[in-house]
Amino acid sequence: MSSLLTYILVVISVLCTITCVHSIMCYDCNSAYDPRCGENFDSFSLGVVNCSLKDPPEHIPPVEPTICRSIKMEFNNKVRVVRQCGYLTDEWANETSCRRLVGVGEVFVTYCSCDTDLCNGASHNQQMALIGILLLAAATF
Repeated sequence: MSSLLTYILVVISVLCTITCVHSIMCYDCNSAYDPRCGENFDSFSLGVVNCSLKDPPEHIPPVEPTICRSIKMEFNNKVRVVRQCGYLTDEWANETSCRRLVGVGEVFVTYCSCDTDLCNGASHNQQMALIGILLLAAATF
């Protein structure tokens, strides 16, 4: 009996020392270098990263990434999309939020953040359209 009790105490002690690490998986690409990353997003064979394995940028304190980001920049009739890990959350953000900012001249930036794996792929509108089509197809069968 005492060996069983010892074993249980050792297991409980080990479990109490384990820390839980949360990691988020995000797409990591830039349409300037890979057109599949752009507006017509094609996730097939694009870079997926475990954000907890990436070093944070030098200009912020060392923190764990907890969100994915998608940044669409429109300027001089060109569009560039960057998808990456995010380290700092925004006060205005909710689970599927985007914010459109207007810069000087004809510069527009749509900045989206989300907190689930691979959520920085298709835009929220594209996801909702796909869900609607799937629900309609399921209702007809």
